[in-house]
Amino acid sequence: MARLTGKNILFIIPRDYYDEDELDPLMKIMQQEEARIVVASSKLKNAIGMKTGSIMPDVLIVDAIEGITGDSYVSGGRGTRQIMGVFHGVILIGGKGARSYLWKDELACLLIADRHRNRMVVGAIGSAVPSLIPATLINDFDVAAGNDKHTLKELEKAKINLSDKNVSAYDRVITAANADAVEEFAEIFIDEVSKTPKK
Repeated sequence: MARLTGKNILFIIPRDYYDEDELDPLMKIMQQEEARIVVASSKLKNAIGMKTGSIMPDVLIVDAIEGITGDSYVSGGRGTRQIMGVFHGVILIGGKGARSYLWKDELACLLIADRHRNRMVVGAIGSAVPSLIPATLINDFDVAAGNDKHTLKELEKAKINLSDKNVSAYDRVITAANADAVEEFAEIFIDEVSKTPKK
C-alpha cells in the first residue's frame, strides 16, 4: 500500500543548474508512494539541469507560500486560483544553482520555517543544505551535506557540524550528502511525512 496517499510534497529547485540526479529519482519514489507533487522555483520558466535535464516548475515559491493556507486568492486580474493547500513535506534540491538561487532566498526560508513550525517535514540534499541555515533548522545536529568548497565554507561560517553519515535526521529535518544517498533519504523522509497530520 502506498504510504503518501493524500499527502502533498513540495520540491524547491534552483531556477537553473539543479541536480537532476537528486530530483528525478526522488520524484519517482514520491510518485510511487502516491504523493501529490508540486515543483516550485523563483522563476516560472524551464529550469535547466546540470546535465541534460529540464523541468518547468508548477508554481513560484511565493505562490507555494500562499498555498500553505489553502485559501483562494485573486491574482493579477486573472481570476481566483486555488493552490492546493498544506505541504506535508518540502525537499530542497541542490546543484550548482543552489548557491546562487536558494541559499539566500527569503521566501523559501519563510516557507520551510513555517512548514517545520507546523509539524511538517523539511529535507535538503547536497548543496541545498545551507538553505536551511537562515531558517535555523540545522543548529542542533550534525548535518549530511555536499562536500564542495562553497557548501563546506557556508556550514563552517554558521558553525554547523558536518556529519560523517550520508543522511542525517533530527526533529523532522532530514539532510543528505548527495544523490548517492537519495534512497536512504527518501525512506526516512517518507516515514516522517506519513506521520504528519492531514489538513
